[in-house]
This record gives sequence, C-alpha cells and structure tokens, in this order.
Amino acid sequence: MLEQLLGPSTCKAKVNAQSWIEAGRKAGKLLLDKKFITENYIESIINGVYEYGPYIVIGPGIALFHARPEDGVNEICLSMMTLKQPVEFGAGENDPVDLIFVLGAIDQNSHLNLMAELMQVLQDDALLSEIRNENSANEILKVIKNKLKTKEN
Repeated sequence: MLEQLLGPSTCKAKVNAQSWIEAGRKAGKLLLDKKFITENYIESIINGVYEYGPYIVIGPGIALFHARPEDGVNEICLSMMTLKQPVEFGAGENDPVDLIFVLGAIDQNSHLNLMAELMQVLQDDALLSEIRNENSANEILKVIKNKLKTKEN
C-alpha cells in the first residue's frame, strides 16, 4: 500500500522550509494538488499541533501530520518530504525534524495496513539514513521499494 500511495508527485526531497508550519503546509500541498485532501485538512493538521502540541513528532527527526477524516480527506493518501534543513517543533529530544509525512485517512481502519508498512520503514535506522541522504524523490522511492521487497521475501 505504501508503494501505491507514495509516488513522484507525493514525495519530495531536500525541500526548503523555515518552520514546522511551512513544512506541514508544503507536505500537505502535495496531497492537495492531487485533490486527495482539501485546504481545510491542511489547516486542521496545523491547528492540531497548536492545540495538542508536537505529538505528531513520532520519533527522532520524524513528524507525521494527520487530522480527522471529516476534516477534508477525499481518499486515503500519504505524502513524504525530506527537508534541506531540519526545523524545530518543540519536541524535545526528537527535534529537529527533517522527515515529514502527511497522512489522510478516510475512516478509522482503512489506513492500518499503510501504518504497518510505514512503521517498517520508520523502524529501520539504516533505511532512514539512506532516505535522508537521497537528493531526489525517485531515489527515495527506490530505496523504500527495495526495503519493502526484501521484507516480503
């Protein structure tokens, strides 16, 4: 599922962002441009951090923006971005963040398989290092595809 959702239009490498807000908006725009989400969803993912704090920073250097399906998700989707320079979220030892995801789920359960695959990627420190070092979306997608392929065998 991860391979179907992440493609050249929903994955970007070495993006410039001055703040976590700009990073979230840019990663969200990848999904907005494909009409997977609405503008309201981007506002909701940003407001969620204001309201609940940096709970979306799920590991060292990794943020997973998300909001409720009813906030503007048209279909299950995921975007991924690496940042040229990491940004601070106020997340203590997990700051600064240089790997940004935006997840759009259409209900409470449909994204669980996607999350399981994403966790395979996020728990592999060597793979994360490779992803962070790649200079293009195509190279990032290749290393993820190879990782998932070796997991299947």
